[in-house]
Amino acid sequence: MYKKRLIEQAVIKASKTFPVIMLTGSRQAGKTTLFRTLEPNRRFITLDDLQLRRYAKEDPKGFINEFKPPVFIDEFQYAPDILPYIKIAVDEKRTKTQSADGYFWLSGSQNFKMMEHVQESLAGRVAILQLLGFCRPEIDDSRMEFEKPPYFLAPIESRFETSRNVNDIFEFIVRGDKPEIWTKPEIDRNVFYSSYIQTYLERDVRSQIGIRDIGLFEKFMRMLAARSADLLNLSALASDVGVTQPTVAQWLNVLERSYQIFILKPYYRGHAKRCVKTPKAYFLDTGLLSYFLNINDVKTAVSHHFNGKLFETWVVSETIKSLWHRGLDANLFFWRTRDGDEIDLLYEGTELLPSEIKLANSPSIGVISAAKKIKGINVGAKRIICTTEKNASLASDTTLISAWNLF
Repeated sequence: MYKKRLIEQAVIKASKTFPVIMLTGSRQAGKTTLFRTLEPNRRFITLDDLQLRRYAKEDPKGFINEFKPPVFIDEFQYAPDILPYIKIAVDEKRTKTQSADGYFWLSGSQNFKMMEHVQESLAGRVAILQLLGFCRPEIDDSRMEFEKPPYFLAPIESRFETSRNVNDIFEFIVRGDKPEIWTKPEIDRNVFYSSYIQTYLERDVRSQIGIRDIGLFEKFMRMLAARSADLLNLSALASDVGVTQPTVAQWLNVLERSYQIFILKPYYRGHAKRCVKTPKAYFLDTGLLSYFLNINDVKTAVSHHFNGKLFETWVVSETIKSLWHRGLDANLFFWRTRDGDEIDLLYEGTELLPSEIKLANSPSIGVISAAKKIKGINVGAKRIICTTEKNASLASDTTLISAWNLF
């Protein structure tokens, strides 16, 4: 059963102005299903087919000439040499008709060298969109207001109330965001993530960067999971895993570029001497994070000593989805001083929008008092994201945001 995706509007809009739409994202996020549902009659080619992959690699020009657009090429990263010929096809179409909008749709899990080829071959011709797993409203079949901006850019009255409680939130957190888990309820969540990890390690990690000891890389992922939402201490992580610090840095890049984690950078503009400059790492799928932490049910999650980190990781992931799935950049940061003042999440736009994340029903306004200490920056309305049942105003510039309204 297909569930409507928030990113659909961004795909449709981009297809009216760009000849090539490239959809990347984590493995099994629903990229192929999305494209095939939006245009079921568009020609579909998948390079998971080994014969077609060989054809595309050995004769990229012939491949593109045979499979005429409008066409959807899935797993395109397996044959990067087709990209220059896509450029030629687009330019020829533009010369003849002055429009090649939506000519090629490409999808694939991020290839660690692929972006260089894309930027070189398709500069000015490609719209790159990023798809993660389901955001909460997609799972819950809730009302999704496609035309509205993300929650931190929208007025408080634009969001609805909920009677859900914290246990319901942790149901989403523990089960994770992969579409197959939610569209096929009979799937065993533990079996799914065990298989997912092995597929990811074999197809994305080993094949792309040649890691020999896959077990060591999996150990690294588990060690990193225990540090989700924490400052990244590369030296300590390397010591715990038993590898060098440069290796840890390389492996973090692998996880980031394959959409398993998001590296949240510190914001220190105007405060360089006072602020922490170490980034944080957040898992993008809290189901995978919970699996690595051996948290397999809601009851365990709610009472677990890591529950606050789970909630914070989920909020950050939902916030990223609220941006990426609208075709927007995730201009997100955190702020921490060496004196201990901290703001969990900052969005940088025309002004700096601070948000504090608290696993609580009614946090006080004091939890975001650190925002007053950001000097010399245009700081806008403040938000406290929590488990309250409805959005509420705490002060003229501070709002409680229900975790159910993060889209």
